[in-house]
Amino acid sequence: MKNMDINDLYTDTDVNTGENIFYLDSSFKKPYNGIVVDYFKGLLSWEFEVKDGFRTGIERMYYDTGELMDENMTDHNTVDGIAKEFYKNGNIKSISIVIRNVFIDTILYDESGNKTGKSSINERDISYSLVKNKIDEYRRKYSIET
Repeated sequence: MKNMDINDLYTDTDVNTGENIFYLDSSFKKPYNGIVVDYFKGLLSWEFEVKDGFRTGIERMYYDTGELMDENMTDHNTVDGIAKEFYKNGNIKSISIVIRNVFIDTILYDESGNKTGKSSINERDISYSLVKNKIDEYRRKYSIET
C-alpha cells in the first residue's frame, strides 16, 4: 500500500459520520486507497488505512513524543472491532470491543499492566438498541477476556 500525507489529499464530508472521505482530486471523483499519514512537529501523529476514500483497516494515533497511543480497527469511518489505548510506557491502558463507534465491552488496566476494571453496555445505554443484535456476534469474534 502506498503512503500519502494527509495534506496532499482532498476531503469531502461523509454525511453518515461527519468524518472525512479522502480523494486524490479536487473534483472528488477519485477516492484514495492506501495509507494516510499525518505529522505533528516532524513526528508521526496519525496513520490509517483508507479504502475507497473511507478509513477502513487499522488506525494508529501517537503521543507527541512518538509512542503509540491508540490502535483501532475501523470500517467505513467508524471504529469497528477492537480498540486499544496505550500508556506512554507501552503498556495497554484499555482494550474494547466496539460496534460502529459504540463501546460494548472495555477492560481497563493500570500503568503496570494490572487489570483495574471492566465495563459493558447494557439495555439502559442510549446506543444499546443500535447494536443489540450484533453484541453476541462481536463478543464471540473479538474475545477480550484475559
